[in-house]
Amino acid sequence: MALSLHPARLLARLPQLFVAEPDIPPLHLSLAGFQYHRAEGIWPFLRPGLELRLRREPWNRHDPLAVAVYYRREKLGYLPRTDNAAVARWLDQGRTLRASIAGLAEGGYPRGRVQLRVQLTHGAPVLS
Repeated sequence: MALSLHPARLLARLPQLFVAEPDIPPLHLSLAGFQYHRAEGIWPFLRPGLELRLRREPWNRHDPLAVAVYYRREKLGYLPRTDNAAVARWLDQGRTLRASIAGLAEGGYPRGRVQLRVQLTHGAPVLS
């Protein structure tokens, strides 16, 4: 039996290494749970542009799509549950995201005090 080296069959068997993705505009969200975590305690250290870390919490009993927001080792709160589905999916897929503080508001209702910017980055694909 001879091997078929037809280009269409060969290409069909190659993994999709470099798939062009459309640019997705950054998400602008308010930090949820501000009053229950460390955001209030480290408020003097927060400033616009500060890089943050996102971490999935699939074991969270209140929201299985929970995405926690950290500054260094301090949990600031969560992405709002009404807006976290896409970010949770991207994190579960191992995608690279950049999160930062977009703005801060003094006083007022805790939910709007910290504004976040979350951007899906187009890094090199991770091969497994």
